[in-house]
Amino acid sequence: MALITEHLHACGLVESSWVKACAASFPKHTHDEYVLGVNLVGTERVWLDGKVMDAPPGSVTLYNPLAVQGSEFGPEGVEYISLHLDPHAIAQVIVDNHLDHPQTCPTFEQGVLHNPHLFQAIVDFARVSPQQAAEQEEAFIGLLCQLLERTPGKIGEQVNGLTQAKDYMRTHLGQKLELDELAQVAGLSKYHFVRCFKKETGLAPLQYQMQLRLIEARKRLRRQQHPLDIASELGFYDQSHFINVYRKVMGITPQAYCAALRR
Repeated sequence: MALITEHLHACGLVESSWVKACAASFPKHTHDEYVLGVNLVGTERVWLDGKVMDAPPGSVTLYNPLAVQGSEFGPEGVEYISLHLDPHAIAQVIVDNHLDHPQTCPTFEQGVLHNPHLFQAIVDFARVSPQQAAEQEEAFIGLLCQLLERTPGKIGEQVNGLTQAKDYMRTHLGQKLELDELAQVAGLSKYHFVRCFKKETGLAPLQYQMQLRLIEARKRLRRQQHPLDIASELGFYDQSHFINVYRKVMGITPQAYCAALRR
């Protein structure tokens, strides 16, 4: 029997962990939080409300507070991400953002769900390092948008505010902007700003701004500007941070790109 848990994030709103289990089980139990999980590898067998169901890779499991459930993991092994969400904090998000929700503490459809957008939002949140506070907050707001959104939002919502935010990003390429600052420029709460921005562009606001900075970096590399100067002028932490981000998105380091241009 093997059960390995790596804790990812812990704050007043969420606790998350990355779990690997093989030939193991959780007996019937309950929590006073919402519990969300995504199965990455293997199939989890779930007991919930007297029913047995399988959670294959790519599925989401969701349990409301005080739901009684149990899990079994076969010898082939399972890998999954688990989040515990504070119901009082979720209720506060609904109130603060005037969300059209029938319950302050909602009761969600629970069990095994097939929701690719919610699955991806949970994975995106888990991938952000706790040291990246702004990106972590943005990813978690994106997760809440997927969880709380009862009907799909419309593309084009708050278009004027989003346009102002994009223009602000383009005129401030030399600095890493804060989510509060961008939401204020757009005239929206952070929750609605992230929701509308991602619906409009397919990217979260800070991700979009990073793309603009990398596009500008590539233009400057083409003009043979030194990568160290570009990293400094475009607000990266240091040259190493610039190299890693550039390679992750562009598939090549800045130095290798410059060398290819010279050839």
